[in-house]
Amino acid sequence: MLSALILLRHVALPGAEPAPLTDAESRRAWSLADFLQLYNPTNLLSGPARACADTLAPLASRLDLRVAVSDDLSAAAPALPDAAHTAVWLAAKAIRTLPDPRRTTVVCAEGIVLAALLVAVAARDGHDLAGHDLTLPLNGPDTAPPGTGWVLHRDDGRLVDVKPLAAR
Repeated sequence: MLSALILLRHVALPGAEPAPLTDAESRRAWSLADFLQLYNPTNLLSGPARACADTLAPLASRLDLRVAVSDDLSAAAPALPDAAHTAVWLAAKAIRTLPDPRRTTVVCAEGIVLAALLVAVAARDGHDLAGHDLTLPLNGPDTAPPGTGWVLHRDDGRLVDVKPLAAR
């Protein structure tokens, strides 16, 4: 059974205050909904940032789904020795939020959480990411452009391919 795990950075600009999406950001969220509905997701997971839930709202409306908000998808982490420790912390929290891997799920969160989750899923499934041209913002500010991410293609719940999701 084929499925996908879609890791999506919210559409708000980096460093934006928690506020409703601007008109341009809202249009981008609706454009993403047009595209992502083709994957027919059955689960929508959001980090606690308002921009994450607002990004998924058009898709939820189109598919008549509920957006599940989870603090485990937060970029907040305790003071740890370095970026690698922080990435492991974020990945361990985030991976426990994922439902059955045979179902298509969209996860919307901050770039650092998505990057950590991508690496964790690939490691869990024994998928080598070395052959992919991936920019993983594990150290420093969130450099992932709004509305971008990765589509993780799965066969019977196991990761078989990773494709970048470009901004729409």
